[in-house]
Amino acid sequence: MDRLLLTLAIIFASLIAGYAFQQWVRSGRSPLDEESMRALRLRIQKGAMFGLIPLSAMLSLWGLPSPDARLLALPALGVAAWVCGGVLALLLSRLMGLERRQAGSMFCCGTFTNIGAVGSLVSVMLFGEQTIAIAALYRLCEEIYYFGIAMPVARWHGQDEGGKAHFSLRDFRLEPVLKVILLALGLGITLNLAGVPRPALFGTLSSGAMILGTVCFLLSIGMSLRLSSMTCYVRQSAAISLIKFVGCPLVIVALAMLCGLGGIDDGLPLKVVAILASMPVAMNALIPPSLFDLDLDLANACWVFTTLELVVVLPVLVFVLPLL
Repeated sequence: MDRLLLTLAIIFASLIAGYAFQQWVRSGRSPLDEESMRALRLRIQKGAMFGLIPLSAMLSLWGLPSPDARLLALPALGVAAWVCGGVLALLLSRLMGLERRQAGSMFCCGTFTNIGAVGSLVSVMLFGEQTIAIAALYRLCEEIYYFGIAMPVARWHGQDEGGKAHFSLRDFRLEPVLKVILLALGLGITLNLAGVPRPALFGTLSSGAMILGTVCFLLSIGMSLRLSSMTCYVRQSAAISLIKFVGCPLVIVALAMLCGLGGIDDGLPLKVVAILASMPVAMNALIPPSLFDLDLDLANACWVFTTLELVVVLPVLVFVLPLL
């Protein structure tokens, strides 16, 4: 229970601190203007994406004892989770009779999931440093999927009825973030397989880098948080919550069991997959709506609602995980 409360405290204290900073800047009492705040937010995000998170993943993979071949299923499970969320969102959008722009935003909220910040933090706080490597493998194809598949689908929903999605090889390029992650994972795996002993201090450093990276992400998210027009999208937010916290977890946990992850290290990979498949909408879900003229207020409302619902979701996970 103490770890659960500490996890919730880290998440919401970071978000509130970022939002309070945003309001301070907008009040005119800060020496920074909004443009300077946006630049600061981007620097914080880049520090986490290109430094802290890859470092944490590399150190964790380096110290992972005897990697099991069944862990190779993790990247496929990650892709399955994002596809499942997107497909369910489009199906519910059709059942709810939503117009094209709203359906596109629903797709973004269903497919973009907060794994890197909240999911990894919850895993580390509940089960320790070893989960960082599992989470890194699970999200190995994240950037390829988001930029190669999710973004073109979102773009298509922003076009006029009858428009065609334009797919090109440029949509499938390796993003800089992905290059850094792949380099970090490759280095960690190489050191592991080469039998190079990892200094004991690096285990603590791995956990610390992950937690600090999460705090940086959540601070930057709070600095861009919008709370307006949320009450207009309760129905859509409820549908996304059902997908994120019921539909996807049931499908992905069942697939993980079929892959034999429950038989590794007392079921630790299965528990981590259950956590990562039960996370809220990622802040990245707000990017395609702003780029492709989708319903940005809907995406923002779904992000806020599902993030606040962690107060209920995390205690439920703590109760359910020992049963897996």
